[in-house]
Amino acid sequence: MVRQRAGFTLLEMMIVIVIMGTIMGIAIPQMNNLFEVHLKSAIRKLSGAVLFCFNESVIKQTPIRLNFDLDTSEYWLSYLVTSGSTGEFVALPTEMFNREQLPAGVFFKDVLTQHDIAKETEGEVFITFYPTGFAERGIIHVATHDERVYTLVTKPMTGKTVVYDREIDFVDLGPVYGGSFASPGR
Repeated sequence: MVRQRAGFTLLEMMIVIVIMGTIMGIAIPQMNNLFEVHLKSAIRKLSGAVLFCFNESVIKQTPIRLNFDLDTSEYWLSYLVTSGSTGEFVALPTEMFNREQLPAGVFFKDVLTQHDIAKETEGEVFITFYPTGFAERGIIHVATHDERVYTLVTKPMTGKTVVYDREIDFVDLGPVYGGSFASPGR
């Protein structure tokens, strides 16, 4: 009479555990690399958006704002639309730039601007670009859930951004890059 096996042997279970451990050992670092790729891609796109707003403001000869919704991690541009002696900023999607959302796992930690140097961590904030070829100085902190933070600093005279792979504020920049701003409470 032949006995039927019911279950796995200890050796078979150990082999399965080793295989699963090997797969996880390969997969987890790749997941971290994927978040890093998403973060760097978001930073490149955001830097391009800053430069686009700077150039678009000069070309269209109208002030433009780059708006940030810190709660939903979205950003978009709005144009100043005037009617008589009044005006308001209105979101007008263009062929080149629509409302964008940061990739999953990437978010705006906070934004500091020249008109409001307090760290805004929720709600909507903006950086203004002027038709005279000047951008409001701003600092944008982009982060991931595993606490990696990159800082984008807008350069007022060129509309370009300087990217740092750590969190910095206006006071950390030094006078050459506009570090003359004093942070509240310092």
